[in-house]
Amino acid sequence: MSLAPPAAKPRRQGEGLAQAVILAGPAIFLAAFCVTPLVLLVQLSLSHHQDGGLWSPGFELTQYRALGEPTFLRVVGFSLALAASAAALTLSLAFPAAYFISRMRRRAQVAWLVFILGALSLSEVLIVFAFQVLLSSGGALVKALVDLGLMAAPQSLYPNLGAVLVGLVYLVLPYVILFLYPAVSRLDEEMPQAAATMGASPLRTFFLVTTPLMRGPLVSAAALVVIFTVSSYLTPLVLGRPENWTVGVHLSNTALDAGDMPLAAAQAVLLVTAVVGLLGLVRWIGGQRAPA
Repeated sequence: MSLAPPAAKPRRQGEGLAQAVILAGPAIFLAAFCVTPLVLLVQLSLSHHQDGGLWSPGFELTQYRALGEPTFLRVVGFSLALAASAAALTLSLAFPAAYFISRMRRRAQVAWLVFILGALSLSEVLIVFAFQVLLSSGGALVKALVDLGLMAAPQSLYPNLGAVLVGLVYLVLPYVILFLYPAVSRLDEEMPQAAATMGASPLRTFFLVTTPLMRGPLVSAAALVVIFTVSSYLTPLVLGRPENWTVGVHLSNTALDAGDMPLAAAQAVLLVTAVVGLLGLVRWIGGQRAPA
C-alpha cells in the first residue's frame, strides 16, 4: 500500500494561490490605470457645466446632445477620412518594405530593423518641427525643387492637408513595418514558389497569393494606424490649417479655450467608444477564414 505525502496537496494549493495572486496583478493594474480614468471621464461628461471652466456633479445628457452639432460631425468625418487615408498610404509602403526586409540575408535584416528602431527613438515633437523646417520656404526641399525647375519661386509647402498626411505617415510607418515583420517572416515560401511554377509573375504572386495570406495582420495594422491618427494632435496643429485639424485638436480647444470640460469629456467618451468598436470589428474580421 502506497502512501501519498501529506504535504503534497497543501503545497499544490499554495502554488495555485500564488499563481492566482501573480495573475491578478495585471487585472488590478488595468482596473487602477485604465478602468478608473474611464469611469471618471464618463462621470465628468455627465456633470453640469458652469461658467469659467468649472463644473459641478450631476447627471445631464446635454453634452451628448451637443455631439450632433454639424461642426463636430464635420471634424469627426474629416478625422476618420484622414485616418483612413493615412492607413491606406502607410500599408502600401510598410507591407512591401516588411516583405522585402524579411527576404534579405539575416545580417541585412538585423541592420534594417536596428535602423527602424533607431527612428522610433525620435520624439514626435522633434519630427513634426523638423518637417516644419523642411517644408518651409527656406527649407532644403523647397530649395531643391527651385533648383530643379519644379518650382518657380520659393514657397512654403505647409500648412496644408498634404503636409499633415505626410507627417502622420512618417510617424506611424516604423511601427507598422515592425508590426508586420513577424507575420511576413512566417509566411510559407513554398506557396509563392508554387505560384511562380504555374506561371505567375512576382508582382501577381505578391498581390494574389501573399496579400490574402496576410489579411489578418494587414487589417490589424490598418486599425493601429487609424487609432493612432484619428485623434492626433501635434501634427495637424503644426502642419495643417484649422480645416485640417482632427478631433483631438477640437477636443483640446473645447477643454482649454472654451473651458467646457464636460463637453470635452463627452467627446472623449465618444472617441473611446469608436476605438473599442473598431477593435471589435478588427477581431471579427481577423477571426474569419482567409480566402483559399
